[in-house]
Amino acid sequence: MKRGPLGALPQLSRNARRALVGVGALAFLNSLALVAQAVALASVITTREGLPLLAVAILARAGLSWATESAAARAAAGAKEELRTQLLAKAFERGPGFIADRGTAELSVLATKGLDALDAYFTRYLPALVTAVIVPPLAGAWILFTDWPSAVLIAVTVPLIPVFAALIGWYTEKRVKKAADVTELLSAQLMELLRALPVLTVFGRAEKQAGAVRQIGEQHRKATMGTLRIAFLSALVLEIAASLSVALIAVGVGIRLVHGDMTLMTALVVLILAPECYLPLRAAGAAHHASEDGLEAVRRVAEVVEHDGPQRPRLPGGSVHVDDLRVLRRGGFAPDGISFDVRPGEIHRLEGASGKGKSTTFQVLLGFLEPTDGTAFVAGDIAYVPQKPAFAAATPRAELELTVPDADDIEQVADEVVALHLLDRQITDLSTGERQRVAVARALLRVRHGATVLLLDEPTAHLDPVTSRKVDKAIKKASATAAVVLASHREKETTEDETFDRVVTEETQAERPKRLPVPWKGAALGVLAAMAGIALTALAAHLIARAAEMPPILTLSVLVVGVRTFALSKGVLRYIERLVTHDETFRLATNLRAELWLRLVRSQRRDGLQRLVDDTDTVRDLIPRVLLPPIVAIGAGIATTILFAFIDPAAALTLGGLLLAAGLAAPAVAVWTERRASTKLARGRRKVARDTINALAAAPDLIAHDAHHRLLDRLHAEDVELAGQTRRQAFGTGAATAIVLLATGAAALVCATTGNPVLGLVPLALAEPLAALPLAAQQRRALREASARLQFDAPERPEQPRGKRIRLENVDVRWPGATEPALRDLHLNIEPGTHVAIVGPSGSGKSTLFALLLGFLQPERGIVELPRATWCPQEPMLVSTTVRENLRMSGQHDDEALRDALRQACLPEWVDRLDTVIRPDQVSGGEAQRLALARALLHDADVVLLDEPTAHLDEPTARRLLERLRQDGRTVLHITHRPDEAARADLVLDLGTPAYR
Repeated sequence: MKRGPLGALPQLSRNARRALVGVGALAFLNSLALVAQAVALASVITTREGLPLLAVAILARAGLSWATESAAARAAAGAKEELRTQLLAKAFERGPGFIADRGTAELSVLATKGLDALDAYFTRYLPALVTAVIVPPLAGAWILFTDWPSAVLIAVTVPLIPVFAALIGWYTEKRVKKAADVTELLSAQLMELLRALPVLTVFGRAEKQAGAVRQIGEQHRKATMGTLRIAFLSALVLEIAASLSVALIAVGVGIRLVHGDMTLMTALVVLILAPECYLPLRAAGAAHHASEDGLEAVRRVAEVVEHDGPQRPRLPGGSVHVDDLRVLRRGGFAPDGISFDVRPGEIHRLEGASGKGKSTTFQVLLGFLEPTDGTAFVAGDIAYVPQKPAFAAATPRAELELTVPDADDIEQVADEVVALHLLDRQITDLSTGERQRVAVARALLRVRHGATVLLLDEPTAHLDPVTSRKVDKAIKKASATAAVVLASHREKETTEDETFDRVVTEETQAERPKRLPVPWKGAALGVLAAMAGIALTALAAHLIARAAEMPPILTLSVLVVGVRTFALSKGVLRYIERLVTHDETFRLATNLRAELWLRLVRSQRRDGLQRLVDDTDTVRDLIPRVLLPPIVAIGAGIATTILFAFIDPAAALTLGGLLLAAGLAAPAVAVWTERRASTKLARGRRKVARDTINALAAAPDLIAHDAHHRLLDRLHAEDVELAGQTRRQAFGTGAATAIVLLATGAAALVCATTGNPVLGLVPLALAEPLAALPLAAQQRRALREASARLQFDAPERPEQPRGKRIRLENVDVRWPGATEPALRDLHLNIEPGTHVAIVGPSGSGKSTLFALLLGFLQPERGIVELPRATWCPQEPMLVSTTVRENLRMSGQHDDEALRDALRQACLPEWVDRLDTVIRPDQVSGGEAQRLALARALLHDADVVLLDEPTAHLDEPTARRLLERLRQDGRTVLHITHRPDEAARADLVLDLGTPAYR
């Protein structure tokens, strides 16, 4: 991996290479304007001459600063666009296995927040780095030409700064990597918690997880603060080295003035230019810690991009050949030596118990998994229906258009699988059966447009008998032109229901941003640090002015001590301010995450990951950038104006007026010129983050249908638009920075005519605190929006009275945002120990009933008496941890209880696997469902709610499982569409048109 200040960035990004050239040219011109400004300002102070040259130099520096800031921001946007495109393209090329191993959350964080760290690299570090290469030699050459002793001192002390920076940078390198690891782990852990949020709520453990969320945030804070302490220490060392060097030069110049060895004009030129020899190096060192996160992200991108993915050539034709296929899986082979050949017009059915390798066979045929033994290949284009389909688009119609662009038969295909009415709904609002139909329609559309191999992994596992027959008919029709491989547990799949994902609603909740706490300790320290810098400039200028009068050398001793004191205190105060501010904001972010988790528990929102990670981090990052700069600028401005009032009231009025004008005009221009770009930029980043994680989650489906190229093109188009918003924001920020430089330059120009060096030089020191105001104004709206998303209303749900039986009288239940109740005038009286089969077509209210029984929905009216319930959902909601920890989500149980639950759930082969770490995509659908059932059976509850627990099981296992559930003794409510299962129940509750006679 390429090292150095640029890392692998120039190799990966053309924008980075162009930025180096552009910023270098601007830095050269800026150095010329800087020298001209120093000479002209000294001339105005000493002789009242050179005003035109000073005005031109001030205008030139303002314009060049504007151009540099805009160029750097454009480069950052372009580089992120390039790197994100490369990363996603290579991740898809390397396949779903790589994405699963690396982690969807980790890759999405790297592609979004990781690369966003390049903003600081380009806008702060790169300009400072290039300026450090160009400005010090030119400024030093001019000082050498006018005062060689000062030039010698600069030549001796300047090299110390990069040496210190390199040593501390080397020490922090490993810490930065560790902090990046913790950031990715934070997102992954929060994603796991959110995945399991509904079942954690049912088991009464969701609110307790607020402690886990807080602990995760604390781990992130400690890891990051450990890195920042060292990174800020480098800034402290550089600040002190630079400040003390300038103080030594000022003292030396003062002594030579006392002895008459140099003129006041020369002394002023040296005093103005000397800090510019250190400032770029100090700025580069101080900005290096901000660049480290970006370079670490680039390093990780390079790790992905520089490795070739497996080649998956698609052979022409339309056949499937499998010969003695074996795949090693958890200590055994599954599949274990299967062979078959399929040609167009044929349908081959893969049968067998759950966990015997049917889905694994599909993974091999798709090229996502390498076989241990045997061969398997596909000739022809593939259409694929996975057991758990994933989608990258927002609606079924958009998904089908993504799969086959410009298709004119989308509605016809959708109608064949009873999905026509679903086309324009949000995919996130669809039930499991509805999503399955969309997946089948997607595959059949591919077959209609050229695919010659159709792979279906239990395509009717969640469909009712009527719909299942229609889907079977459509598959049979497709087999006329395609070789079909179909995984199934029985000849006719007869199950369907809505998934409980519907309880995660998208209704609009009131979002009212509360006033965020200002980190006042950090703000106070920031004001003191700014005042120390101003005092250093004022004392150094006063020292030179007094020395020019050639007084006794001892009379300057107090000023010399003052210059050295403020040189030290400026760096120390800034170091403490940074640590205190960041620690305060990280603690605030941890508290916000924990409070947000409790709101998510009450509201069950599905966009929790973006709120817990993106919005919380946005608030944390923007508080120091939005709330602190105005306080620091106001404090520094007032202190300087008061100082000027004691020296020259007229100069104080001039300075105060120009500072007020700059403080108001610069933010106003920044906000006006960017035209809401900051808000749009924040929204755009959220959209890119959401679409990126959706794309990575749907990678298997996209790659199987060769649709990932089109999706990547769409993501690239979003990125281009996002880059455009960044450039517009940079244009406004650059314009506002130019106004600040013009205002402080004008104040220096006017005050210099008084002939007092203090009044002429101090205004230039105010540019730094004022320069942060425009960006603070631009990002204020983004901070408010992120804060509002963290503090939406989520009122506490009232506790329902608990009994032993289920009693509902005249109950109406409505989903949030729905115009009509999903269940109306519902009556139900179920005695303890009853086994109830709940049947009815999709949309008849079965999941609504479960949502009511579990407390996810509150009744609009009626009498409700509910016992304690446990739940096995359609989607198992397992997390990536050990089997033991997955089962203990329902409560703290000893290992023997866990083993008994596994046996009761018909998983005897898992009793010795409690320490096995599983990923949800590493177990078969039937195994995952039974693990979820074992987890539910462990929970101490009076009622067991089962949502299609046998959907992915073979017939013998399904019968055995239901018999064991009848022996449990608890009340069981079992959603099913299988007539044989309903027939064995004590009571059948039919919520729809009878279809199971």
